[in-house]
Amino acid sequence: MLMSDERREWQDPEAILESAGVAKGMTVADLGCGPGFFTLPVASIVGPSGLVYAIDSSPTMLRHLRRSIKAAGVSKRAFRIIEADVSRTGIPAATVDVALFANVLHDIDDKRSFLEEVRRICRKGAAVVDVDWKKSRTESGPPHRIRLSASEARTILSENGFCVLRPFEAGPFHYGLVFRDIECSH
Repeated sequence: MLMSDERREWQDPEAILESAGVAKGMTVADLGCGPGFFTLPVASIVGPSGLVYAIDSSPTMLRHLRRSIKAAGVSKRAFRIIEADVSRTGIPAATVDVALFANVLHDIDDKRSFLEEVRRICRKGAAVVDVDWKKSRTESGPPHRIRLSASEARTILSENGFCVLRPFEAGPFHYGLVFRDIECSH
């Protein structure tokens, strides 16, 4: 199963989302949502007054997400599921309170276009949250050569107009960073 109980043993999505500042009533974009490891917990936190945009380019991942939503009995109205590249989401401009990308940044070829899209969809003052694999050798996860350290991720985001607000604990294999658009940080 793609939403493995094993992953939950070493990564707590609810704790990560709390650390990232996700709260009731927010609009959250889960960019590169995969089968919904974070998407369903986001929906639970934001509740019926919130909205979750779940974006992935893989129809297979989105099928798994839809099955998980149905199995969890969560209202489909809480979600906007969009099959798209994360650099061209189709999300309306300035509508997102939190843009989350988990295990995604290391895979993006054109990081500048991706981060321009993140900026476009975020409201003024929105949180931008990067959760990714630590740059260490592990049995699972992406190849070591494509992983980004937390320092490299900070550099990429800062070069694209974001400032780091704070790091947070994201499990033994991952780091978490919360950013904000530099224009909104004052």
